[in-house]
Amino acid sequence: MPGKPSAPPRSRTRARPGPAAPRWARRLRLREETADFAVRGFPCDRPESRRVLEDHGRSFLTGFNAALTAAPAAVQERLTALDPVERGFAYEGAGMACALLDTVALTRGRRVRALLRGPGRDYVHLVHVGAGWALAKAPLPGARRLLGLDPLLGWLALDGLGFSHGYFGGRTAVARLARKSPPRPGGTVRHQGLGRSLWFVEAADPDRIAETVAAFPEDRRSHLWSGVGLAACYAGGATDTELDRLRERSGPYWQHLAQGAAFAAEARRRGGHIPEHTHRGVLRLVGVDAVTAAGWTLDAERRLRGDGSLGDFLAWRALISGSALASR
Repeated sequence: MPGKPSAPPRSRTRARPGPAAPRWARRLRLREETADFAVRGFPCDRPESRRVLEDHGRSFLTGFNAALTAAPAAVQERLTALDPVERGFAYEGAGMACALLDTVALTRGRRVRALLRGPGRDYVHLVHVGAGWALAKAPLPGARRLLGLDPLLGWLALDGLGFSHGYFGGRTAVARLARKSPPRPGGTVRHQGLGRSLWFVEAADPDRIAETVAAFPEDRRSHLWSGVGLAACYAGGATDTELDRLRERSGPYWQHLAQGAAFAAEARRRGGHIPEHTHRGVLRLVGVDAVTAAGWTLDAERRLRGDGSLGDFLAWRALISGSALASR
């Protein structure tokens, strides 16, 4: 995911604990079966990939359910018990829960902001993505502003929205979206999230993913491949041979796959732990080390206008793609 966050800086003073979770929020808890590929209707013919990706889904549920029942400041204690590989997914779930409660209770982003000021500050990208999941459950006009999301990183909420459409809707929803008329401008970021969901929907199978992307109109494929690269390197679940095959199948969209991989590298770096599968994924897909790819996102952000517009966000991606092409 993206580079240097614009979230509030760390403070030497203790962050405000944020509002306590209402008692009725317990009714929104998600069951562990939600992450089961058999329940979701995803392919179960790749057991190792399935195991890895289901674990990520369960970590998301852990973060979601924790944030439903505790104030943001108390979430950290529960999530630090998780393996560092899984914490980002848990904070993505926490971001969804906080945004959902803010939307339903009309608290204008108080929980999301408290999460970003406190335990979620190192997972700022994932929290913004998680907020987008909430928009799929409780659409809210002007949500990016009302939830207090960062002007630039707030576009990641649309990534989360797109991911939720694919993850919850499965292959049927993906096929339907491929036939829809061209999306509005913000739909480009939703397609990035939809592409990210394909890593789960197709159980990290490079050929099935490539065939699914090819079913979309040409003008959407670059955004889908960006999401695929992000998921491949952030989530893992593929062998070296499969990563090489994914790079091959991306064809003329390779630089977009590489851009997504760079986003993943920076999100992992920001979280304080770059796992082996991210190092390996970035090297196989991009041809550089993960730290170098993460640096591209920071360099690109410094070259933006800084207005937080959709144009700025898309320019960010384009600059990173340019860095990838220049590295070949």
